[in-house]
Amino acid sequence: MLLGGVAFCEDCGGAMTLRTSGKGKQYRFIRVVRPPGRGPPAARTIPMEKLDELVASYVEQRLLNPARLQELLSGLLQRRAEQNDREKNRIGHLRRRAADAERKLTRLYEAIENGLAELTDLTLKNRIAELTRIRDAAKADAERSETRKSQSVHIVPEAVAKFAESAKQRLRDENGSFRRHHLQTLVQRVDVGADRILIKGSKLSLCRTLVASGEKPRVSTAGRDVRSSVLKWLPGPDSNQRPTG
Repeated sequence: MLLGGVAFCEDCGGAMTLRTSGKGKQYRFIRVVRPPGRGPPAARTIPMEKLDELVASYVEQRLLNPARLQELLSGLLQRRAEQNDREKNRIGHLRRRAADAERKLTRLYEAIENGLAELTDLTLKNRIAELTRIRDAAKADAERSETRKSQSVHIVPEAVAKFAESAKQRLRDENGSFRRHHLQTLVQRVDVGADRILIKGSKLSLCRTLVASGEKPRVSTAGRDVRSSVLKWLPGPDSNQRPTG
């Protein structure tokens, strides 16, 4: 079942599951299992092959259009770039903080060497310990931030086009389990209504899938991940694929 676990009734929110009928059970349908108190137990049914083809074809034709993918990801990547700028400023502040603490420690050590201060002085010892802690903490925070920056990516149009072509091929894979996995990396929820099918996905998940696809996007500093949420990457009226017949 291609859409198992992601297909739901738009009206009641109930999960849609596989049902078979006919001689040899050759007829397969997706049928809603409605929660108690939300209408008849199975009032909405659609042929499984029909729903699979509607969703897969729409994803292939609309989402996996390179221009559409670039448009969808542009806002997300812009926010990541802005976060990167803020992170660069923060790293600069941490580096300056560590350097300032190091200079103060150097002056204290010079004072001790020149006999102007005694290391046995409790106040002096506490001050050295405090400055050492500030220096080490600032350095560690800056290094962690640098590591996060180095792991970020910038997705170029060439990588988007290669990903789109590869994903289209996987959606037509004869191996059902692989095809299901590939589709569900792009689609997180399918709401089946009386006269429409609403397809939903996460832009962040889409971005991560593209990066993990092995298309070798160019590495760049793009900041930290934004908060993940289920977004309609196919917004507006054209996101509603209407069943026929």
